Amino acid sequence: MTHYVSVLVPMATGGWRALLPDLPGYQADEHSLDLAILRASGFLAQVTRLGSEIPPPRPLAFIKLDTDWASSRDIDWSRSIVTMIPVRA
Repeated sequence: MTHYVSVLVPMATGGWRALLPDLPGYQADEHSLDLAILRASGFLAQVTRLGSEIPPPRPLAFIKLDTDWASSRDIDWSRSIVTMIPVRA
């Protein structure tokens, strides 16, 4: 089983933004942390079911080194939560 990193960022208006660094166009805004994780998990499951090509997951250490990605999304690593989302191949 493969695991993708999801970065969960608190929004100033309340709620959470779920990002998938290995799928740079993905973003889901939800009013709760649980829903943001569920939405990201559902998206990855759907993409996999459809057989779409997705890049292999990167380790969190590599994602944190991608300062362009983080700065373009206003990621504050000290306030963000990171979780792993499992995806069946």
